Order: sequence, then structure tokens, then C-alpha cells
Amino acid sequence: MKLLFYTFCLFTVFSNAQKIEIGDVKKIQSTILNEEREYWVSLPENYANEKYETQKYPVVYLLDGEKYFHTVTGMVKNLSNGYYPQIPECIVIAIKNTNRSRDLTPTIVRDLSYESGGAAKFEAFITDELIPEVNKNYNTLDYKILIGHSFGGLFAFNLALKTPSPFNAYIVIDPSLWWDNSTTVQKLEQTLKTKDFKGTTLFFANANSIGNQKEPSKQHYAHFDAKKNSLKLLEDNLPKKLNFHSKYYKDEDHGSVVLPSLIDGLRTVFKGFRMNVKELIKNPSLIEHNYQLLSNKIGVDFKPQSTYLDRVVDLALKQGEKENAKILHDLNKKLYPQNTYLEHKFEF
Repeated sequence: MKLLFYTFCLFTVFSNAQKIEIGDVKKIQSTILNEEREYWVSLPENYANEKYETQKYPVVYLLDGEKYFHTVTGMVKNLSNGYYPQIPECIVIAIKNTNRSRDLTPTIVRDLSYESGGAAKFEAFITDELIPEVNKNYNTLDYKILIGHSFGGLFAFNLALKTPSPFNAYIVIDPSLWWDNSTTVQKLEQTLKTKDFKGTTLFFANANSIGNQKEPSKQHYAHFDAKKNSLKLLEDNLPKKLNFHSKYYKDEDHGSVVLPSLIDGLRTVFKGFRMNVKELIKNPSLIEHNYQLLSNKIGVDFKPQSTYLDRVVDLALKQGEKENAKILHDLNKKLYPQNTYLEHKFEF
């Protein structure tokens, strides 16, 4: 009888277990690449909440998606949460690889054992097929961030140099700029002199390519030199309109640099976003001033998200700042007039 009871209890526990899901697997048939491509989607926690149905979100596009999806979605959720968010809530689109070397390299190098030189087609797939598909199906803000590491960093760096630039911000992590005798570095100097970088943010994460190697190879030195030359060109010829940041990671190698640079990159792209909520609930005018500065820097009209304003209003009420809570609540209604629940939430 006891065994039957314990078995019943165990069955009840497992039958009531709930799953934690962080995203959806989607597929798109690419005419450009002539193949089906898979991408993974992670939406903000309150995306499906009907109270915020008109909210639009920046989009993070992630190369090597199957490798870094869990990492980036966790970071985005953590950095955009609470009373002191460092970035806005974002949609994350992770692009899964099929033929990585083919898609991410800009030129064909024939004396290698793997395919190369398909970056132009892959870029066309992203800009002409994937991004329109995402925009059609999700509430996207016209602010796009591209993250790439190694070959992905090479691909992202090349896109940052294009006119017009298909993304607003680029997090380039230890890019393989040595590719094809540093062909990307060779065109960098002229591009810096002629391209209008207005509204573009570039974060360049530079790992210690040689210092962590007991016996560095020619490849390590080529990688080191290509990055060094690129950074010198950027520093010597930095366009005024390019929002450029670089960081050297002395204690990280090509592989280990990814985790710390993802956090630093996301924070850098939205530098100035974080506000002191204690000051804000005392002086609500700070929020519009802060967002105007941020908008001017990144080249896009950024507005505080409705979920964040809601949290700050609740905190202001808890702190006894009823008048300021009303001001912030009215701002929420002004920015999101279709969110009808706001009409009935606040009562004096």
C-alpha cells in the first residue's frame, strides 16, 4: 500500500512538471542559397503579454547561432531585466550553420580543404530573405545588431564597411582578418576615408592571440598582425560619425574571449541606456533627456519600453512618489496610446 502511495506521489510530481522554453526553431526556404535554412528565435519575457502588444523590439542577429544561442539569450534577458536594465529587451535571432566556411568568408581561397567565398550570397540571404521574414512575423524595431566571432567576426566586419551598412551595430569578436592575405584589412583604409558611418556602432573584441600560446604558429602571428593593423587604421583614421570601441582581453584567447566580450559588446552598443531609478522617480524629466542623448548617439529614435515604465511607476508608488508616478504613467500612455490597459491602471 505504501509503495502504491509513493508511486502515485512520484507520478503526480512528474506529471505536473513544466518545461522551460527559451525559443522556437524556425525554417525558411532560401532561393538565394538554394537550401532550407534554420534559425532560432528568442522573444522577450513579456512579448506575448497583451498589455504590451504594440511594443517593438531591437533585434540581435547571431552568427554561429547553434553554438551561442543559449549564452546570448541568457545575457540579453539578464541585462534587460529589473529596475536597472543596461540594454532594452530584444528579440534574438540565431542563424544556424550549414556550411560555415563557405558562408562567412568573403573571397575564394582554392588551396584549402574547405569551401570559401560565399559571403556575398549569405549576406543577400540575410538582408533580402531572413530580415524581411523576421520583420513580417515579429514586432521589430528598426534597430539591428549583428554578432560574429572568428569567421563570423570577419563576415560582420566586412558588412560594417559596406555602404549602406545593413545593420546598425556590430559586435565583432576576434575576427579572422588574416583571411586571404588580409584582404579585408587592405580595403579598410580607403573605406574609412570615404564611407559615411553615421548611426553605426562597432565594438571590436581583441583576444590575446599570441601570449597564451607556448609555441605560436604562423597562423597565430598572421591573426595577430591583421588585427593590429586594422585597429591602427581605425585609430588613425577614425571617422567622426563612427561610434567605435575596442577592448583588448589580455587573459583571453581566441576561444575564451567570446563570453566576456558578448557582455561588454551588448553594454557598449547601448552605452548610456542605464539610468539611476532612484533619481528618476524623484525627477521624471530625466528619462526623456536620457533617451534623447541615446537616440542622438545611435542614430535611431529610441523610446523607453512600456514594461520598464510600468516597473518604474510601481516603484515610485511604493516610494510614495505619487505625483511623479503619475507623470511617468502619462508618458507611458503618450508613447503607447494603443495599450488601452494603461487608461485604467492608475487611480488617485
